[in-house]
Amino acid sequence: MSYRHHVSGKHILAISSIFVATVLTLSPFLSTSAAPGAQGGNWNGVSGYYPFNLNYSNQSQINAQNAPNLIVKWIFPMPAPPANCIRCGGITLTPIVVNGIAYGLTDSQYLFALNAATGGVLWQSQLPLPLYGGILSYANYKGGGPYPNSLGLQGHYHAFWYTSKIRGGPLVWVVSNNYTVYAFDANTGSQKLKFPLLNQNDKIPGNFGLYVTIVPQMVIDEARGIAVFGADVSEGTTAGRGFFAGYDMTQTPPKLLWRQFVVPPQDGSDQTWAVKSVQNMSHAYTFDGTNQVDLKALSPSQLQSVVGGDWGTFGFNGTKSFAGAGGGWGGNYAYDSATGIAYVATSQPSPDWNATTRPGPNLWSDSILAVDEATGKIIWAFQTTAHDLWDWDCSWSVMLANVNINGASTKVIYKGCKNGYFYALDAGTGKMLWVLNPPAIKRATYSYLYNPLTKSDMTKPWQNYPSTGAYVQNPPGTGGIESNPAYDPTTNLAFVATYNAPSNQITHNTNGPNIPWGVSGQTGVPGYVRHYNTTIYAMDGSTGQVKWTYFINNVGFRGGITASNGILFVPSIDGNIYELKESDGSLIGKVFTGSALITQPAFAPDVNGNTLLFMPGSGAPAFSFTTGIGTVPGYLAAFGVSPAPTLITTTAVTTVTAGVSTSVVTTSVVSTVTQTTGIDATLFYGVSAVAVVFIIVAGVAIATRRRPAA
Repeated sequence: MSYRHHVSGKHILAISSIFVATVLTLSPFLSTSAAPGAQGGNWNGVSGYYPFNLNYSNQSQINAQNAPNLIVKWIFPMPAPPANCIRCGGITLTPIVVNGIAYGLTDSQYLFALNAATGGVLWQSQLPLPLYGGILSYANYKGGGPYPNSLGLQGHYHAFWYTSKIRGGPLVWVVSNNYTVYAFDANTGSQKLKFPLLNQNDKIPGNFGLYVTIVPQMVIDEARGIAVFGADVSEGTTAGRGFFAGYDMTQTPPKLLWRQFVVPPQDGSDQTWAVKSVQNMSHAYTFDGTNQVDLKALSPSQLQSVVGGDWGTFGFNGTKSFAGAGGGWGGNYAYDSATGIAYVATSQPSPDWNATTRPGPNLWSDSILAVDEATGKIIWAFQTTAHDLWDWDCSWSVMLANVNINGASTKVIYKGCKNGYFYALDAGTGKMLWVLNPPAIKRATYSYLYNPLTKSDMTKPWQNYPSTGAYVQNPPGTGGIESNPAYDPTTNLAFVATYNAPSNQITHNTNGPNIPWGVSGQTGVPGYVRHYNTTIYAMDGSTGQVKWTYFINNVGFRGGITASNGILFVPSIDGNIYELKESDGSLIGKVFTGSALITQPAFAPDVNGNTLLFMPGSGAPAFSFTTGIGTVPGYLAAFGVSPAPTLITTTAVTTVTAGVSTSVVTTSVVSTVTQTTGIDATLFYGVSAVAVVFIIVAGVAIATRRRPAA
C-alpha cells in the first residue's frame, strides 16, 4: 500500500491513497445468524444493537480500567475525493463490523472492506458520482442557501446497511443521493444489484417539487425480505411531496409494494387529506411543547378546525408548489421483526423559516411514524413540532427498546429531534410516556413550540412576524439534538447529547413582491459571534428522570453516542472521545483522535477475538460546529487495549530549491507511538510538516504491519 501526500503549514490537508486490494481469508467470528427479533442483535455498526438502533454494545473487554488507555492499532486514511465532489472528502458514517471485517463508506462514495485486525484492504469500490436532473436535483441550492454553488455536492451519506441472508448471502447496501440502490457481496465486493428508487422523469402522484437534498434513508427486514425507503426533499421553495416506499427485495428487480405519502397533493386539490389521514390511523398525536394533543380524541368539528385545509395550496401556481416535506435523513430507522412494523421519522416542512405558503400544523412533517412494512399503512403518528419555523426536523435514529413501565414490559420508542426534546413513546400506540425538555438548552425569544390548537400560531408566516428585522434562534437550524441517542438495556439508562448554538441570527427577505422565499432568502447577520456548548443527559428509561449531566464547553455536538460495558462513549468535535461512567457521569478518561468527530464509534471483535473500537475521523468542516480543531483528511482508526510498538524510525527526503541551486536534505524522524490517550497530538499538529506526514503514513498507519524498530 502506498500513499501520495503533501502538507501545508502544521495541518495535513490531503492524504490520498492508491489502494491495491488484497483478498484475505477470514474465519467467521461474529455470528450473523442470531434471530432478528432477539434484543441483542447480530452486528455492530451504523445502527448498533441491530435492528433496534440502541447504539449499545455488549462487549466486555474494554472497561472502566483500560478504556482511558486505548491505543491506536491502525489508521486507514481515506482517498482524496474527486475534484468535482464538493465537501465530500471525509467519512461521516459509523463502520459496520461483521465477521472480522470492517465496512466503510465515504461521502465521495468510496466503499471499502478492511481486515478489522490489521486495517488491510480486502476489497474496494468507487461508486459512480450520481447524476441529477428532472425531479432529482440540487438546483434549489444554486447560488445560495447552506451550500452555495453546490451543483457538484454529491456526498454526505447516511443510508448504509448490512444483511446476512437476503438474496442468498451477505450483502452491503448503499443508497446513493440520486436514489440508486446498490448491493455488494460482503465477502468479495462484487456488485450484485443496482436499481433506482426514483428516476428523474418519474411522475409521482401529487408531486410538484424536487427530491434529494441530503440522502434517502432505508431499513431492511431480512425475515420478510422487505425494505422501507424514505424519500427526502428540497429544503427550499422547490420541495417535493415526500413519501415512504416498501419493496420486496427478494425479487429481481425489487418490486414496489406500496408508497405512503406524508403530505397532501401539492396542488392543494385535497383539502381533506389531513383529516382522512388522522381518521385512517389507530392513533395520531401532535405536541404543543408540554403535552401531547390526541387528534383522535377531537370531535369531527374540532379535528376539521385543527387540521382541515392543512398546508393550504402549497402556494401552487399552476405549475409548481412552494412547500413540502419528506423522510428524515439522519440516523437509522428501526423495525420490530415480531410485528413487521418499521419506525421511521420525517423532515421539517419546507421552505425553512418561511410558512407563508403552508398554513396549519403541516402534518406529517417533524414526525415519528409506525408503518406496516407489508402494506404501508401508518399505524400511528406523533408530530413533534407543529408548524415548524425553525428547521427542526426529526432526523437521527429511532430507537426501539423493551422497558419496564409501571411494572409491565413495554416496547418503547426513544427519539430525539432537532427541537431539543427527547421523547419516550409507547411503540404500540405512539402515546407519549414521558418527554425531556433539557434545561441546558437556552431557548431564544422566538424559539418556543407553538400550540397546534391555536389558529394564530398555525398561520404565523415567520418567527418574529410582523417584524422583518434580525433575531436570534436557539436551538439553531442545526438543532438542539443533532445526533443519535443511546440506550443501555442492562442499566435501563437512556442518553442524549444536547447543545446550544445561538448563532442562527437571520433576517426576513421577501425576494420581491409575491415571490416566496426560502433558505436562499435568509440572510445571516454579520458580526454575531457564535458560542457553543454541549450537555450530555442520562435518564431513567422508565420515567425520564434525569440521573446526571455532563457539560462540555465551546463545542456543539453532532453524530452520536454509544453505551458499552458501563461506559458512555462521547465522540466530540474537539477531537476527543469522552468516556463517562454510566452510573454517575464522572469522567473516566479521554482518548484524543486529532480530528473532528461527527459520528459514533463501533465496537466489535476482530478474527482473533480482540474487541476494538472503530472510530471514523471526518474531514468535513461543514459540520464541525467549531474552528478549534482544524481540518484533517478523513480516516478510520481502530483502538485496542494491548501494547503498541514503542519506537519507529522513518526517513523523509525533501527537495529544497534556493535560487538556481537544488539540494537534497534527508531527515530522520524518530517517533514514540505508544499511546495512553489515543493519537498523539503531534501526529496531526507536529512542529515539522515533513515529520507529521511521515509519522502518520510510515509510523502509525503501518504499526501493525511491521515489527518495531530495534
